[in-house]
Amino acid sequence: MTLGVVLVTGITGFIGTHTALAFLEAGYTVRGTARSAAKAEDWIARFSQHKAQYEYAVVEDIAASGAFDEAVKGCTIIAHIASPAHWNQNDNETDLLIPAINGTKNLLYATKNEPRIARVVFTSSLAAIIEPTREPGKIVVETEWNPTTYEEAKAATNPTIVYRASKALAERAFWDYIKDENPTWAGSTICPCATYGPPIQPLRSISALNTSVSFLWDLASGKFKDGVPGGPPVYVDVRDVALAHVRAVERDVAKNQRYLLVAGSNIPDEFADVISRHFPRLRDNLPPIDLSKAGQSHFKFDASKVQRELGIQFTSVERMVVDTVTSILLLQQQFDTSGL
Repeated sequence: MTLGVVLVTGITGFIGTHTALAFLEAGYTVRGTARSAAKAEDWIARFSQHKAQYEYAVVEDIAASGAFDEAVKGCTIIAHIASPAHWNQNDNETDLLIPAINGTKNLLYATKNEPRIARVVFTSSLAAIIEPTREPGKIVVETEWNPTTYEEAKAATNPTIVYRASKALAERAFWDYIKDENPTWAGSTICPCATYGPPIQPLRSISALNTSVSFLWDLASGKFKDGVPGGPPVYVDVRDVALAHVRAVERDVAKNQRYLLVAGSNIPDEFADVISRHFPRLRDNLPPIDLSKAGQSHFKFDASKVQRELGIQFTSVERMVVDTVTSILLLQQQFDTSGL
């Protein structure tokens, strides 16, 4: 007997995979959504120990009307993670804004088809919180909002602005639905920053790594040998993000709450230092390391709420970087062996 059926949208993605496993390991049945049956079956083939507690639903296009109407039936919990997460859009609306916003709305309206749904957790982002013009030194907390409008995002030429807006506007749609429709279920949102950790989702090549993990691998593999570009100023481990999803639907204190997940500030030199110490064969790939600015990031935040209310103890940067690089090296060996 399981604790209930959890619909995990976007199960084949980086955060989706870890979140699904967190629910499975906690004793739930997981129904994952994927774009095709082949992708859904490939996913469970990698985690066959959980096959008895796994189901899937094919959702080819999350932005299509009624996309989740059938997928939600029989579920008691939803973790909505599926959303575009990239910076290579050709069209701001069709590639990012519409899928993020309409995909969320479609899922929310689909909950009317299943009265047994008790909790819904929405995966948002620090991008939905932080203001593009935030002054240096300001402490970032859950109550803030990225103010970018749809029209501003539609016209933007900077892909980062469009992505951030897509997360903020989709999360606003989530809270607006709760306010306007007064559903029988309670909602929560999880807002992680740049997320690292072992890439265990189905992949066909190293080039298919998600954006944040790709940054770390670019550092380890020599792409930044002559100098590292800015990079994300904060980090969190994907396993902490996954656990936060589980705790958010299990704890009453999380009802109608928003959680910021930031484990710490970093400069790329800190990542490089960990790689240098734990992976000697990669040292020649690394840029010069200067730790004099460690701990002096201008980015300030308060993520104590998720620690206090959901009991999240953030994974150290040391373990996060070591586990991420170790996993990528193993993937590289597999791809080389298989000829992919």
